[in-house]
Amino acid sequence: MASESSDRLNAISAELAGILEARIQELMSAMKAAEQATRQVVSTEMEIARYRQLQETLSAEIAEVGGEMGALRERADEVRTQHTSLLGERDRLRETVERSERDVREADAQIEDQRGRLRGLEEESEALRRENNDLKGKIRTLEENVGRMRKLREELMMSISGLSQQMAALNIGAKE
Repeated sequence: MASESSDRLNAISAELAGILEARIQELMSAMKAAEQATRQVVSTEMEIARYRQLQETLSAEIAEVGGEMGALRERADEVRTQHTSLLGERDRLRETVERSERDVREADAQIEDQRGRLRGLEEESEALRRENNDLKGKIRTLEENVGRMRKLREELMMSISGLSQQMAALNIGAKE
């Protein structure tokens, strides 16, 4: 019996060792799984911490961008106002240019009319100069004729005076 009990004890001991070994293997597997889960938890927590830090950084950047956006919106409003003002000024300048171009066209037309009139006046002036020169020539001729006629009249007057004296002398001689 002692050997039976010892065998039985050895068998129980071997069975317990097998169970213990199986349990240790299960515990080791569970520990490895737990370690893996712990690593995953730690990794996940690190990722969560990194994402939180990234979220904080991005939130700060969003706040900064929001501030810049407000300034940019104000600047965009200023630019829009300037743009509208410049469009109005451009339209006014365009109207001024069109008015100036219209005035220039009218002035050009008036200049052409005046040039035509000037050409006509120059032609008329030239015709009047020629006529004036012709008239000066006629006046010289007439003055020459008047001079000759005066001479002729003087000669005639002298001749008449001489004849009058002769007739008077003849009349006096005939009365005597």
